[in-house]
Amino acid sequence: MGGYFDYNATAPAHPEVRAAIDKLLADPPGNPSSMHAQGRRARAILDEARRLTASLLGADPSMLVFTSGATESNNIVLRGMTAKRPELTVVTTPIEHHSIVATVAALEQAGSAVVRLPVDSDAKIDFEELSRLTASRPCLVATSWANGESGHITDVERLLDAVAPGTLVHLDAAQAAGRLPIRCGDGVDFLSVSAHKFGGPPGVGVLAIAGDTPLPIVTGGPQERGLRAGTENVPGIVGMGEAARVAAAAREREWERLRELREELWRRITQRPGDLLRISPADGLANTLTVGVAGVAGDVVVSGLDLEGFSVSTGSACAAGAPEPSHVVRGLGVDERYRNGVVRMSMGRNTTEEDVVALAEAFATVVERARRAA
Repeated sequence: MGGYFDYNATAPAHPEVRAAIDKLLADPPGNPSSMHAQGRRARAILDEARRLTASLLGADPSMLVFTSGATESNNIVLRGMTAKRPELTVVTTPIEHHSIVATVAALEQAGSAVVRLPVDSDAKIDFEELSRLTASRPCLVATSWANGESGHITDVERLLDAVAPGTLVHLDAAQAAGRLPIRCGDGVDFLSVSAHKFGGPPGVGVLAIAGDTPLPIVTGGPQERGLRAGTENVPGIVGMGEAARVAAAAREREWERLRELREELWRRITQRPGDLLRISPADGLANTLTVGVAGVAGDVVVSGLDLEGFSVSTGSACAAGAPEPSHVVRGLGVDERYRNGVVRMSMGRNTTEEDVVALAEAFATVVERARRAA
């Protein structure tokens, strides 16, 4: 996948992950809830995957609840905690993942109190305002450890220092897991991740719970501490555990390698004449380069690169058939000239310097062609 630059959308499964899943499916265990030997075997397999995943997340294995991914995990926290404690004010920002933005909007419509703290161009909130707010009422703060569109990383330690004692903190770590040293506990009450973001299979993820336990939003059997009813996806969870093991072993080395590739990509795409704005910061996610292209729609660049064999993504969302700047771009206050031309290029384990050189050349060609056509 030499032309693949959309790792923030999904990362190809590691070969070790595919091998682990294939091995399990060749000799499948029973239902983890069953009392017989094959059921006990399934539970032991889940326990090992739980241990491996917890290690990547800086959590105790007992904290983990297996889910279908970060979207479900975010919903469990937001819906489950506001149902359990209706007095909570949900505090968030305008640049979160849709699974937080849309869920918070639904809760607000249903009567929950919501405060959206604006961010500056560096994706930072006013921490003094956060301190005042959380000191005035019981709050659930929900934000991302790292933003998958812009690449900005939240200053988690500063956030934890700012919130008043007793404040619940939920961090969506889908883009941080496997890339940053993260943790659940020590002020982080809830943590959500998706396996497919760090080389695991899609459709499986985790919610780590260090604090108060939400009410379940899916009821049925007693699986996963009664918080997520339904038979566990054993093959998917095994794949996630193996992906966690691989990601943990390579994290620091990959961070530095990808940071160098990201800077090389930026250097090369700015060698050719063109009006570009760098949106992703130098101290952001090492694998992510998000730029704004003046005078060209982002989806035109994405389509042009697709024809050249490169997979990238845009910061635009389709609204009523017309491209509109994404809520992240608007929330960051990106200059109007660049808002409709946002392109995100995100790298991963299989990305090479040769891939970066080829993408940079194709990027310049596509942008120049689009500007001539415009």
